[in-house]
Amino acid sequence: MIKILPSPQLIFLVWVISSIVSITGGLVIAGMGAAFPDSRDLLDYYRVLFPKWVSWLFNFFCNWIINPCGTVAIAFVFAEYFGYFLPMGPLQIKLVAIGLLAALVSMDAINTRTADRFQILFTVIKVAAIILLIGMLLIPGKGNMNNFSLSGIGDWSTLKIIGAFVAACTGALNAFDGWYMVSHVTPEVKGGAKTVGRSIVLGIIICMGLYLLTTFAYQYVLTPAEMGASNLVAITALEKVIGGWAAGLIALLVLVSTASGVNANLLASSRLMASSAAQKMLPAFLSKKNSKNIPVNAFITIFIFESILVVTGSFEFFLNLSVFTIWVFITLLTVGFLYVYTTQKMNLPGFRKLPMVLACALLILFGIVYLSNFFL
Repeated sequence: MIKILPSPQLIFLVWVISSIVSITGGLVIAGMGAAFPDSRDLLDYYRVLFPKWVSWLFNFFCNWIINPCGTVAIAFVFAEYFGYFLPMGPLQIKLVAIGLLAALVSMDAINTRTADRFQILFTVIKVAAIILLIGMLLIPGKGNMNNFSLSGIGDWSTLKIIGAFVAACTGALNAFDGWYMVSHVTPEVKGGAKTVGRSIVLGIIICMGLYLLTTFAYQYVLTPAEMGASNLVAITALEKVIGGWAAGLIALLVLVSTASGVNANLLASSRLMASSAAQKMLPAFLSKKNSKNIPVNAFITIFIFESILVVTGSFEFFLNLSVFTIWVFITLLTVGFLYVYTTQKMNLPGFRKLPMVLACALLILFGIVYLSNFFL
């Protein structure tokens, strides 16, 4: 992000705007859950709001581009931080990413309860790691507030700054992408869409606070040039403030964090694929579940396909492709929901009409601006 937009102040603003947009998206998804209580996930919302071919198209992109590309992108981050302990070349990094996918798919396909406990434990460790990282960077007081005034955009035109700002949002939006993916596990959640909607909003608010504090800590310690030159920013910052032992600890905790992110994506992706197959949108064998109600065939298919993506691609490519595609469909879905909500007499328990209309309008506006930037 700092390479695209070399301004600490604007990068901080990128996180603020992206978090507001993501919270808005969470509210809109929660509103859809209230409007269509019998629907289970985004695929069902498309089926209710659009002709059948649109839901088929969304299903295709979600199963074969959005979910797998997002998962692979996080797996690459895991592999890069693994390289802190064992220096590796490009091929070895890809093998580590595939190994992570294989380990998590094996665990998830054997026992859902084990996968659930893994996710809870690693989420707790993830949050603790971020708080620990922030403390180790800020408490020693070895940073410099002047870093925030450094900027490499002094001679940039306004149009170039806007374009770079929107492009930098890709990284932040990818960090918040759980707000739409979690909808795929709604049928397995107690309380259904209502619980999922609340968890999306609360989860993003927590993430927003943690990300903003982390970004501030990085920029307090590192100059924009130092951040841009590092592939492992957390480690670079800690080595500058404390030393190698702290960097090693955080690198280990980042491995836990990214493994948790990959696992969350795998769980959501497998449920979507199995649901799609059950609705005859994919081959029937993908809907088959074992005695523990786990879609094993879906897990195996996902692992094979994502391994191919790892071998043939790169982190940046998958990140851009995944975020661009999902925003096409988020914008389209919001347009459809806003049209139905404003033209029909719909009552959304717990939501007032004007705030929901404004939330939809904000989401649509951001989606148009963000997607337009890819073609400028």
